[in-house]
Parts: sequence; structure tokens; C-alpha cells
Amino acid sequence: MKRLIYLVVAALMATVVIAPFAAAQGENMQQVQERLQQAQDKVQEAQQYMQSPEGQQALEDARANLQEGLQQAQQGAQDKVQEAQQQAQDKVQAAQQYMDSPEGQQALEDARASLQEAGQQAREGAQEKMQEVTSNKEVTSNIERTSLVKSGGVALSEPALWLPAAALLMGGGILGYAILRRR
Repeated sequence: MKRLIYLVVAALMATVVIAPFAAAQGENMQQVQERLQQAQDKVQEAQQYMQSPEGQQALEDARANLQEGLQQAQQGAQDKVQEAQQQAQDKVQAAQQYMDSPEGQQALEDARASLQEAGQQAREGAQEKMQEVTSNKEVTSNIERTSLVKSGGVALSEPALWLPAAALLMGGGILGYAILRRR
């Protein structure tokens, strides 16, 4: 008896819940079909218009307008290129005239003199730096010989320490990147 009551309640619930949903779906389906039919009608109208003399004329007009627009754009681009070339030629000519003038020649001579002076100063500075480095190296080597006590450890400049140090740095970088990436 309980099973029969459960079956009846389930059937009533199904009709209450599913029947309106199915009816709504039927209405929605009918609306979708109407819209589909309207879209197909519009496509047929457009095809008929394109096949008509007016549609063909409109298509030809659009092609002509497009071709005319392209020609105008090309002409405008060519005009701009010619204008830029002319400006560049004018600037080159002005620069040549300046270099041929006494002011330009004087500026060129001044630049050469400044360049030679800067080169001389750089050589002198390099020689002073070399002397300073050489004297510092001698002082450092003397200090190392006299003041450092051998501890039995490996010097930090040994190549045997480079590989583990590089591995630690690289691993730390990868681990840091992974942690930042997960956030």
C-alpha cells in the first residue's frame, strides 16, 4: 500500500513539475521555429535582391566605391612618401651647406680637437688606473702573505666550489619562482 501511495505521489509530482516545463519547451520551440523561418525568409529576400538588377547595380556601385577609395589611399600614400623624401633631401642639402660653410668647418675642427683631447685624457686615466691596480695588487699580495693564517679550508675562489654554489643558486631560483607562481 505504501508503495502504491509513493507511486501516485511521484506521478502527481511529475505532472505538476514536468508538464508545465514540457509545455514551456513546446512554446519555446515554436518561437524558435518562427524565428528560423523569419531568418530564412530574409535570406531569400536578400538573395532575390542580389539577383535583381537593382541588387547587381548596388554591388557594382560598392565595388566602384571601394576601387576609388583604394586609388585615393594609394595616391595619398605616394604623396606622403614624396613629401618625406623631399624633406629628407632638403635636410641633407642644408647639412652639406653647413659643413661647407666656415662655421661648419670650425665645428668640425673643434670636434676633432675635443675627440683628441678626450682620447688623451682616457689614455692618461687608463695608465693611472693600471698603476693603481698594480700597486694595490702588490700591497694585497704582501698583506695576504704576511697576515693570513692557513686554516686548512678551501679558498672561495677554488673551481671546486663553483658547481655546488651554482647548483644551490639555480635551485633556489627555481624554488622561488615555483612558490611565486603558485600564488
